[in-house]
Amino acid sequence: MKHFLFLVIFASTGLLAQAQSSWFGNTSCSDHGAAIADQALVSLINVERPMAIGMARAALLIDEGCGIAKLVLANASGDSQDALLSEAAAMNLSADERLWLDLMQSDDPWQPAATALVEAGNTAPVFAWMSSWDNNRGTIAENMEGFVNDYPDHAASAYNMLAYAYADASWGVEEADMIRALRYLDLYEDAHAGPNAADSRSEILWNSGEKAGAWAAIRSAVDKGGNPSMYADRAGTIRRAMNEENLATAIHEKVATFWSGSDSEADTEARAALLASTSSHCDSNMEACYTATKEEVLAALGAGAEWLSLEVSDVDVTFNSDYRTAVATHMNAGQYKTEDGTVVDYQARASSVWSLDPWSGDWLLIHGNFAPSGGAGIPSTN
Repeated sequence: MKHFLFLVIFASTGLLAQAQSSWFGNTSCSDHGAAIADQALVSLINVERPMAIGMARAALLIDEGCGIAKLVLANASGDSQDALLSEAAAMNLSADERLWLDLMQSDDPWQPAATALVEAGNTAPVFAWMSSWDNNRGTIAENMEGFVNDYPDHAASAYNMLAYAYADASWGVEEADMIRALRYLDLYEDAHAGPNAADSRSEILWNSGEKAGAWAAIRSAVDKGGNPSMYADRAGTIRRAMNEENLATAIHEKVATFWSGSDSEADTEARAALLASTSSHCDSNMEACYTATKEEVLAALGAGAEWLSLEVSDVDVTFNSDYRTAVATHMNAGQYKTEDGTVVDYQARASSVWSLDPWSGDWLLIHGNFAPSGGAGIPSTN
């Protein structure tokens, strides 16, 4: 029983300590509600909106009058924001909570308005943080460094911004400094246990070309944020990027399979599996481009000609930035026989666009473009 009582006292003391270090100078929340709402606010300003919403709702479950939680919920919401702000306005808010509500409901920019509150003597960290975004009083990087000095116990999100500023030479930083950026990332991860710290490290490393480090960091973000999570999309991009060579080889093989020229049932089925349900095409007969269903494309491939041979060469594959789309350029060459028995030498310069299907995970052909190059195109349909 002594151990149980000690744990209860320890837990209560921890909650009270968190409430006393709130981002607000005064609050309408109970100690327990303020402790949870404070963490909701921390998640909000660290770009962890799903976690912010969950924490805010948790705070309101145990303290329905907690103004911080209601305002965090409104800030993190979308279409329901106006309704939530109206609900907050009807609550018995503290002076600082009412000031935040006024900023959120005002049509004027909130950054200089927050600066005015700070200059008027308000010392709540939340308004100092908002004021740091006011570039009328200095560069954002300078303001963030000032916030770190003035509010070291609340500096995590400022470390995050400073890491980006020095990595990208932005927000007043004139020259990129990766060593300093990584130092701020270390400080950020030490100060904030949430997934955004790992996500920021992943993005900064990715942008600097450090794919392996970016992959390790994003896996940590997914682990901390839950899987599937808002970080899973970036994780997929990085994983595909690290596997770029194998993906390019796979696209190369798909290109060769689709334009094999064979009319066997097995090859027709293989081509069908590579086609999106609808796709667009610009054929080498130089007729108008068209959009067609999978069945229509398959029917058009063998129309008007009997293919005697067809080979694909010089395949080069390029991916877009998130590795969800691939463009393959290639040469197609061979011979076909027309309906009157004429044998035609065919050669075309081609490009094909392949898209990663989010549900099946398959790469599917969504567009093909062909132009005669040193040989004839396909027969006209006119």
